[in-house]
Amino acid sequence: MLPLYSLALSAAWLAPPTLTAPPTPPSTPPVATPTRQLLPLLSLARREPAALLKALEAAGTAGAASYAVVELSFFAVALPVGYLGWHAATGEWLQPWLLLQDDGASGRAELLALLLSYVLLLKGFFPLRLGATLLLTPYTQRLLSALPARGGGGEAARLGLKATVRSLARQSRGGEPLDAADERALEEAARALEALNPTAQPARSELLSGQWEWLWTSERKVSFAQLLGLPSERTSQTIDMAAGTALQFTDGFLEVQSKVSADAEIGSRLNFECTKRTLRWHSIQLPLPPIGKGWGELLYLDDELRIQRDNRGDLLVAVRMD
Repeated sequence: MLPLYSLALSAAWLAPPTLTAPPTPPSTPPVATPTRQLLPLLSLARREPAALLKALEAAGTAGAASYAVVELSFFAVALPVGYLGWHAATGEWLQPWLLLQDDGASGRAELLALLLSYVLLLKGFFPLRLGATLLLTPYTQRLLSALPARGGGGEAARLGLKATVRSLARQSRGGEPLDAADERALEEAARALEALNPTAQPARSELLSGQWEWLWTSERKVSFAQLLGLPSERTSQTIDMAAGTALQFTDGFLEVQSKVSADAEIGSRLNFECTKRTLRWHSIQLPLPPIGKGWGELLYLDDELRIQRDNRGDLLVAVRMD
């Protein structure tokens, strides 16, 4: 029976070093180094891993890519260190195929026990991997936002997907919910269009300014028209990025004014904050408290179509009016 105690040695080699920041004079503000940024993420990953996993899932493609990079990097180090640790402890090179060939059932059982022990040891490094993934994700998002648009053979697919999205969105007739199959098809087409987005860093593009009509949103809400027993009409929105404003009318009753700005770090993210809401009915104007602050991720933007998902996960499809 080959010894398993060398796994403890492997784990010791793999253990992250104690992270301490060098002392700085009181008058010097701390520098936001990767180490300083990673420490709170490590603490949070130990206490609330589920919350960080949800944040990673919400990051979409950037989160998945960051997770893959961190996992590949980690195991590219962990496996060789474990292999060398075994040799240092036993004086032998681990050869799993020989265990399977020479020892039969006994060899397979020992190999399985070895692998399970190694997996359990590496499980303790999950907070480190999760924290590193969250630290890497904004940089990955920035890189993806800066990639040039895809062209060539994808043009026909892009136009076809645009037509699909617009057709399905118009079926909502001003905001009515789609049936489950159509909503699923629209979500899939929107995700496919995200990969064919022709506009790099769309939140900083001049294409964002202009008049837009909301064809469809997955946000479940009752409009003022429906409350008054009238058919839901439409939501129009005028965005002026130079002025940093957005003016929105819903059903001809509700006017919403907001401040908007491109995110300083993520080129596909649009930050917004409601500054004024007014309910209008003929000559009557009723001011409402300004409620709403967040961001929208621009999944797709061209001179005709805009698709974005807000920080609550709701999807919006809008077409240019001007």
